[in-house]
Amino acid sequence: MKKIGIAQGVPEGLVEALTSRYKGEVEQVTSANQKTGYEFVGACDDLPVPSGVPIRRYVTHMDAVSSEWSVVAARHLLPEALRRGTQRPIVAPLPVKSIKKCSQGDATVAVLSGKWASEISAGLIQHGIDSEETAEAGATSLVIDASPEGSGIHRIRFPMAAEIPAVGLASNPCATDTIRHGSNGLLGSSVEEIVLLAGELLKNKPELKRLGFEARATLAEASWERVARALLQQGRVGYPELEQLGGAAKYYRWVERLGHATEWKDGLLLDNVEGLAMRQLSGDRQIGLKMREGLRKKMLKTLIGNADSN
Repeated sequence: MKKIGIAQGVPEGLVEALTSRYKGEVEQVTSANQKTGYEFVGACDDLPVPSGVPIRRYVTHMDAVSSEWSVVAARHLLPEALRRGTQRPIVAPLPVKSIKKCSQGDATVAVLSGKWASEISAGLIQHGIDSEETAEAGATSLVIDASPEGSGIHRIRFPMAAEIPAVGLASNPCATDTIRHGSNGLLGSSVEEIVLLAGELLKNKPELKRLGFEARATLAEASWERVARALLQQGRVGYPELEQLGGAAKYYRWVERLGHATEWKDGLLLDNVEGLAMRQLSGDRQIGLKMREGLRKKMLKTLIGNADSN
């Protein structure tokens, strides 16, 4: 029977995901194991693994020294994975535990340690904003990654998962891989711009809460199941099998998306007792323009679905 090994120290969530997805035997191994017959041994970063077996690693930071960068946790790690010999590296975002904040608390800012941390903190103080230089964000309203270069994706993903908006520098690939400017956080290109963005955001409580919500929603999209799937798919070639639709299914889907409106693009306007109407040039079918409200409702229902019952 096929089997895979999992190195000791792999996160529990990834162990569970691999065990549930793999159609074979899964067992934990150590570097001292001399067993053979593994399809591969999965590991994270630089965890020790047995020798003489295929290795697939999930790499989460640029400082990893191992050569097997099979799956990486962010896009900016892809070039390094290619440089180290992985022909088809896959990106699977790093999952972090989502913790719901109860409130925004006081208007404080955590400035994560970095090259520009002191300058950013000084600028915030000049604007009357309480700030603290720290290695990890705690209870705060806003977190700023002060590094203009690679700083590690863990630093901002953990606070974002707790609905704490993050501000980063556009030159930092670790920040730009996670933060989408104006959507789930903010990006600036200089110390002055970072300070200005932070000050304006702290004054706008609704926007602060919105960015926090979107930040948490972004992190919720990542899961250990996605990481496990990427590890199991390593080395695939060609295209995945896609759903093939017959003519009837295609027509039904097109009609459901209101594609039937194209039938009337060459129609004629008619005057009748019901008001203006459209008639097809090639047939006798016609539709009263009074029905447009019904069509609008159908379109909206098709786009957004039924109302939330919660």
